[in-house]
Amino acid sequence: MKFNPERWAVVAHNDDTGFGRQAEDLKSTLQVGWHFVIPSERLEDKPLRNEQEIILSPEAPREEVKRLFSQVEGIIYFERPNWHPEMLSVARELGIKNICCPNWEWFKGHDPLWKLCDLFITTSTIARETLEKYGFKNHTDIGPWCLDYRRLPHRSITGPAKLFIHNAGIVDPQDRKGTSDTIRAFKAARSKDIRLLVRMQKEAVLPKLDKRIDLQVGNLEDPSELYQTGDVAIQPSKMEGNGFMVLEPLICGMPTITLDYPPMNEYVPQQNMCCRKKPFKRKAFPTQWVKHAHLRLPSISDLAKKIDWCATNDLTEVSQENRRWAEEHLAPATIQQRWKLSLESSL
Repeated sequence: MKFNPERWAVVAHNDDTGFGRQAEDLKSTLQVGWHFVIPSERLEDKPLRNEQEIILSPEAPREEVKRLFSQVEGIIYFERPNWHPEMLSVARELGIKNICCPNWEWFKGHDPLWKLCDLFITTSTIARETLEKYGFKNHTDIGPWCLDYRRLPHRSITGPAKLFIHNAGIVDPQDRKGTSDTIRAFKAARSKDIRLLVRMQKEAVLPKLDKRIDLQVGNLEDPSELYQTGDVAIQPSKMEGNGFMVLEPLICGMPTITLDYPPMNEYVPQQNMCCRKKPFKRKAFPTQWVKHAHLRLPSISDLAKKIDWCATNDLTEVSQENRRWAEEHLAPATIQQRWKLSLESSL
């Protein structure tokens, strides 16, 4: 089939969560024409901007879903098949295609609704391996997630790092983004003339800060503001779906310290910026529903060494290499061609 993104819809939140950000990327880079908005589960919904952004309540009757879906040729959604309980069955009845982008970690592969899924799109090795463990063969790899790097600042970092940043988002009980680990490692770093800025969307319990560490709580109006300042991003996530917090600073041209584990280490070009992981996987809640969900913890001592290395070495080449990687993989024309070829050969 011919893929015309203007005739497709993304079914997702319209907020500042990961799902909301993924939807925004699809609309801006692929030029997906429609957005059927599922009300946010955790944050405030953004205002609708045009007549092709339409609220789809999970309680909407089947006929309402049919009316909306009859306007498009296909739908793209993330991780779950039941954003609306009739979503996939209506798509099948109308003969429109449906594509899921599973963020692997909470993917419930035993849900019987998946038999109605036409195609899975994967963006990392670990997502592909997760699908295959459940026996799914209808998948295609699309490369890195289609982040719109035009929305982010172009940074050129030179010399040793002075200001480090860590973006925590919403700190959950498992501390998935490694916020506490980042603070502990920074306190253990030997370099004294450096600072760390930790940003969180909501307050959370953290280790005691020292005088080199600043904390900022609250949402910024524009996500690009997260990367206007700082020389190095420390993002040692214990588990990531697409890894926004790793990809975003990297494509800005910022040196980025992360965990040596997929998908994070599939993006960062420099192996010396990938922190060693502790032995053994850790179970991740809710393991009683998603048995493969797991965490990998960073080595605090190795993370501190990475911080000290960045504080004592010229980062010009690292910054330039990161930006070249972004321009090669994430230019909108490149993304559009990659998706077009993948979908037209798979659907």
